[in-house]
Amino acid sequence: MSYKHVLVPIEINGLEIKNRVVRTAHGTNIGQGRITDELIAYHEARAAGGCGLTILEAASVHPTDMGTLWLHDASVVDDYRRLMARLGPYNMTVFQQLGHLGYEGVTADGGPPWSASEMAGPSIRRPAKAMTADDIAELTDAFAQAARWSVEGGVHGVEVHIAHGYLLQQFMSPATNQRTDEYGGPWENRIRMAREVVGAVRTAVGLEMPLGVRVGSEAVGDGGVTEHDCAELVRVLADDGLIDYVNLTYGSCLRPHKIMGGMHEPPGYELEAAAPVVAAVDLPAIVTGRFRTLAEADQLIAEGVADMVGLTRAHIADPDLVAKSIDGREAEVRPCIAGNDGCVGGLNRGRLSCAVNPAVGRELDLSPLQPSAQPRRVAVVGGGPGGMEAARLAAIQGHDVVLFEARACLGGAVRQAQKLPTRSLLGDICDWQERELNRLGVDVRLSQAADVEAIAAARPDLVVVATGAIGGELPDISTMPKGATAVVDDRFGGYEALGLAEWLATQGLVVTATTPGRRIAANALLDLVVQPALERLQALNVNIQTKVDAPPEADLTLTVAKHPYDPLSTDLASAGLKVQVIGDARTPGTILTAIADAHGTGFSD
Repeated sequence: MSYKHVLVPIEINGLEIKNRVVRTAHGTNIGQGRITDELIAYHEARAAGGCGLTILEAASVHPTDMGTLWLHDASVVDDYRRLMARLGPYNMTVFQQLGHLGYEGVTADGGPPWSASEMAGPSIRRPAKAMTADDIAELTDAFAQAARWSVEGGVHGVEVHIAHGYLLQQFMSPATNQRTDEYGGPWENRIRMAREVVGAVRTAVGLEMPLGVRVGSEAVGDGGVTEHDCAELVRVLADDGLIDYVNLTYGSCLRPHKIMGGMHEPPGYELEAAAPVVAAVDLPAIVTGRFRTLAEADQLIAEGVADMVGLTRAHIADPDLVAKSIDGREAEVRPCIAGNDGCVGGLNRGRLSCAVNPAVGRELDLSPLQPSAQPRRVAVVGGGPGGMEAARLAAIQGHDVVLFEARACLGGAVRQAQKLPTRSLLGDICDWQERELNRLGVDVRLSQAADVEAIAAARPDLVVVATGAIGGELPDISTMPKGATAVVDDRFGGYEALGLAEWLATQGLVVTATTPGRRIAANALLDLVVQPALERLQALNVNIQTKVDAPPEADLTLTVAKHPYDPLSTDLASAGLKVQVIGDARTPGTILTAIADAHGTGFSD
């Protein structure tokens, strides 16, 4: 494709940005609050890949919000200078987002979080301190000082975060602002703090520095901040002469699964709510919405939907998305599958990662692979995501690779999982791996249930056993009548039980999902995919029962529990072959753990 629109430069307040591809601000916690060499390497990889604009993760401007990046003292200036010196050669524009989580923040001194009123946040669940006038003035000054430091450190622009139900939206929303002073009550009072903060930042950075805001509907319906409120806010800020662009988002800490929608959300799911805000002002607009390709971005810009497009998770999955696409190698772009267990779930567990790209945040450790000085013969048994990743990595390093797969197609258990409702994107990573194996010349032998003799005949120096796990397979229900009863008993804690329950219900069965624990799919809660699934199950009249030791009787009972399947490694070792067991065959897990495990394979040891 020629990409006639997305690759055209754009100006924001006189600053030219080389293309219209954006990595919007996203928490990483890679630097644990600081700009470290690891965090710099993460951004450098994406700069080298051709991204036009990166907005750094929301920086905490005050110790009452210890987020994932701290701008609390002047030492950050030197950190920024190191970052910008490394990114400079790639001509990627860099903005810094500034924000405050409000009642969702964790304070440095252990005191209560700050907010518009004495309310508890949905996650922290600790009553906040209603900010005094002095607190508001102090925090406004902190926003301005943080902006000065970031600009002094060399960033090209600044963005103020007024979204996702955090502090400035807590002041905006009548549901969270119960004040009776000049910052509460009527609309003009509830947006006063946002106007003062943006105004202070504008004064701090000057008139020639690009300054924008990130805004969006809270997606909570009546009572919360709507897209129409956001449209009016940006009109006010634009009329005040304060902002140069708008960056659209969606969702809130009350509906966090709407912020970074999983694979159940269609591409562009945020656009309807973004449209009124884009139309409200004549300023460059950035939109997001689970977009994955340069082609999607190009089409949106061609249609006038926006001026720039966020491809944030797509860049987490493949830093070289832009460069590969420009070169006509779109098929080589590693796809984001929007499972959210690496990016969202990883951050919620402490640090950003990626299900399909284990190098995220580990760019210094997992540098690009080089040809081995001693090429070897490698046999991989099992063509699921772990086995294919091992074969791919070995081939990149120049090893001679043969892969045995008992089924007639590659993908392993993923090929069943992608048949579940809303889960088809799971197959995209296996499709990509299969294309890569073909491109790299791997000898793939399908429909071959390899035994010790067949493997030994390949004369391998190393055998990688990636034969997966058993448990949770799709049953044959072709003979079951509509209205038959089914129980899905979750003993694993992943998404699998939810997916099976939804699939059975869509086939006309009366379904009950049980678990001995307090929450079904408990291990997937932090991935922000459970709540949407539960809402769909409720619509399908699926009965959810927790703390159930003995599931009720039913026409069909499925126990979801994975167990390693490794019928070969002991016999292979006895035959004198070097063996390494990876993925579910070693420890049952997810696509993320299977692919990550493959990166620990010692092909040349």
